[in-house]
Amino acid sequence: ANSPAGIGGVLLNLDPAAQAMRPAFQACCERGQLETILDRKGRDGLCLAMTCWRVFHRHRPQALVLYAFSRPMLWVALAARLAGVSQVRAHIGNAAPVDPAARRRWFQLLRWFQRLGVVALPCSEAVDRSFAPLPRGLRLGPVVPNGCDVEDVAMRAAAVRHQRAPSAPVILMVARLDVIKDQPTLLRAFAQARQPGWQLQLVGDGPRRGELQQLIDELDLTEVVHVLGRRGDVPELLGSADLFAFSTTAAEGFGIALVEAMAAGLPLIASDVPACREVLADGAAGWLVPAGNVQAWTSALEELMAQPKTRKRLAKAAAERAKTYGIEACANRWYQELMP
Repeated sequence: ANSPAGIGGVLLNLDPAAQAMRPAFQACCERGQLETILDRKGRDGLCLAMTCWRVFHRHRPQALVLYAFSRPMLWVALAARLAGVSQVRAHIGNAAPVDPAARRRWFQLLRWFQRLGVVALPCSEAVDRSFAPLPRGLRLGPVVPNGCDVEDVAMRAAAVRHQRAPSAPVILMVARLDVIKDQPTLLRAFAQARQPGWQLQLVGDGPRRGELQQLIDELDLTEVVHVLGRRGDVPELLGSADLFAFSTTAAEGFGIALVEAMAAGLPLIASDVPACREVLADGAAGWLVPAGNVQAWTSALEELMAQPKTRKRLAKAAAERAKTYGIEACANRWYQELMP
């Protein structure tokens, strides 16, 4: 949607079951900002390579962005090279694993990408640093932060906020329900910090949903905690919230949900891990709390729930910080990389 004049784009979706973002991309097609959306069953191995080669051979792209740093993407990269695609980049969205075996696999993956002429770009300084020290001969491309349509999120959130009737105050967390995130710490802290009227909403879906629902039941929070699943109206939910909480782990790569919450003008509280520290400007744009520390999270929640003036001050700082991650600047960085 933010491409330079004369540059077209094709979206290749290798998981036809994943359609949550399709309406947004379809709108780009209708505005002439995206040529087409192609759904193909990716499978794996040579079948995946042949599927992608046919697409690349037909559309003749000059550049390709692989939006996953994963082994199957090696087959996509191979297909791109065989089809003559000159510029191929891979997006790295998560921090490198700490576990030695998993870490070696990541370095091997990076080595194979390099052999195929693919440059891997971290989405944050935190992700970049997580690879250090790189084994000899390996390298990463420059950091290209994830972008957010700050103005659109701010407008949609404000529209809901201005029409919001008096209601129970809401703490909101938006994140996939998996082990990289840390909803359990937030749930346990909310159970201890619980104040009359306050509610907690968890937006997202994933493999931990059943486990989290069980924890909600065990903590006797079923009346005040709501798991909303995957939603397409996140800006509107942000506009209906009073505080944004982002409890996560050191494996967090960026946290685009933080940027959306900042754009919506919400006060933020997040785990003190490298990615959140980076996005929140070392605590200037939101409170940072030790990751996994239930008592520290409890104290922080109690204080913020009780102090509307503090929430207002944090919200103002967050909205200003959000401008750093505007989608236009992010898109320009990508096009500079793809069309040197």
